Amino acid sequence: MPTWVAAVIALGALAATYFLCWRPMIQRRGHCGFAASDRGDDPDREIAELRQELRALRTETTPDGRAADPLGR
Repeated sequence: MPTWVAAVIALGALAATYFLCWRPMIQRRGHCGFAASDRGDDPDREIAELRQELRALRTETTPDGRAADPLGR
């Protein structure tokens, strides 16, 4: 790989990190743009919903009445 290609990739990674993490944290005084607290989600409620969805997926059956394999084997 030519050196200039590696440099472009590294600069792209730095630019993405700046725009997606550093800049939002500076503007919001320490809160990243992807943090759950910014969305107002309650982690306990989200965990409960995910557990309920997992239970439903584990008990799901296929149209022919067989139990569905969650891993697709």
